[in-house]
Amino acid sequence: MVAKNERKLATTIMVQGAASHVGKSALVAALCRILMQDGYRVAPFKSWNMALNSYVTADGGEIGRAQGEQAEAAGIEASVHLNPILVKPKGVGQAEVIVRGRHYGNVDYETRSQEAYLNFSLQIIGESLAFLRREFEIIVLEGAGSPAEINLQHQDVANMKAAALASAPVLLVCDIERGGALAAAVGTMLLLPEEDRKRVAGFIFNKFRGERAILEPGLKIIEEKTGVPVLGVVPYLPETGLGEEDGVALECSSAIVEHETDRLRVCVIRLPYVANFTDFAALAREKDVFLFYGSTPQDLVGIDAVILPGTKNSILAMRFLQESGLAQMIIELAGCGVPVVGICGGYQLLGQSLADLTGGEGGGEPILLSGLGLLPTETSFYAQKRVKRTNATARLPFAFTEEVEGYEIHMGQTERAFGSLPAFLLENGTDDGAVSADGTVWGTYLHGLFERPGFRRSWLNMLRARRNWPQMAASAPEDKGSRFDLLADAVRSSLDMSAIYRLLSLPGPRKVGRT
Repeated sequence: MVAKNERKLATTIMVQGAASHVGKSALVAALCRILMQDGYRVAPFKSWNMALNSYVTADGGEIGRAQGEQAEAAGIEASVHLNPILVKPKGVGQAEVIVRGRHYGNVDYETRSQEAYLNFSLQIIGESLAFLRREFEIIVLEGAGSPAEINLQHQDVANMKAAALASAPVLLVCDIERGGALAAAVGTMLLLPEEDRKRVAGFIFNKFRGERAILEPGLKIIEEKTGVPVLGVVPYLPETGLGEEDGVALECSSAIVEHETDRLRVCVIRLPYVANFTDFAALAREKDVFLFYGSTPQDLVGIDAVILPGTKNSILAMRFLQESGLAQMIIELAGCGVPVVGICGGYQLLGQSLADLTGGEGGGEPILLSGLGLLPTETSFYAQKRVKRTNATARLPFAFTEEVEGYEIHMGQTERAFGSLPAFLLENGTDDGAVSADGTVWGTYLHGLFERPGFRRSWLNMLRARRNWPQMAASAPEDKGSRFDLLADAVRSSLDMSAIYRLLSLPGPRKVGRT
């Protein structure tokens, strides 16, 4: 019997995958939205996440972007407890580790695989999970990669160890679009230790195109061979509206610029350890834009604009630009008046120099590199990290006084030369970024700028003017709530929600209809 002053701990369920990029994050967001619609206080949770796209919480913490958006789907404010350990790769075997939203340190693979580090990780994970279970009624956990990576199982704190801490039944997601999903389901079960195998309570087959009847015989065999029921077949959803978590999503990007004569051609340079490329998702959705990721000088032929995105390692990124010939190509394009933009790490690359005096970016050795020289700035790297949401006012020729909102996540500090102009004025009265004398090259530490329709359209209309095309009106602001509702509707109709409520030991929806 629970005492009056004691709150019942949240019930739990976990979504794991037979592989990476099978749609776990979208399904967790959908489940959070469904359960919120049904009247429950629900929160997402990912114990350990390796991702270069991150999200800034209201109190200036850094978590995986997916967990931030899942919190929005659940109708709650994102907390650092939703993703207590975030790992951001920055070099071969090297990664920045972020613990409960704060920079913990740069850690190599050998250290991350040691028993002491694993115990530390499990302690952090357990504490954050316990905090959330006291605050909410349902926790929807998300795994990472696959639980059946047998060479890594001893150090895998993202999957079955997290499920055990949470006493969570596991839904195993298989990506049917890739092919081999039925074999992946059976193979995963065969490779799991018996105690972990018992945690798998159902399969979900995701990204299905075609007739369900054709798939049914295979599903029945899966159930017979594993003894685990199939709890849903979710259709392929081309637009979930959720930001991608890592660079896997860029694998299909290609530059076929010569076929694009009726749209603006915007190339985002695919830098090593590219980070927060979700900055450009709103640009890519504009009807008059063909946005692609390029990695060779040939990709920049015939383009309307170049964007240098964020990167977890600006030193490696600068070397990549120099060695690939992209640096010279970008300099030549800027000399011809082609607009060039740098966001965060990309902004650092546009300057005169990058100084890594502590060796934190360069792998231990102090390094001083020349930048592209397109902006009168110099960047130095220190151990301190700046993570903050902020509003700002543009000081750019094409969008002067345009209001924007964004967030900062960076280690370096960049100084402008005396007399040069900033790109933005922050809400606290300080300047950000820099802009060239002719206004065509600019850089900023602010992520998320292009999500503002007015600012986005002002920049695109500047590009249209260069082509002598008529101006276009800004699109309406995105309704995230409706986007989450549509995702929830599609997933709810595809899952056996009665079975999921039984796994949660709950009677079902508390109310009918959307919130």
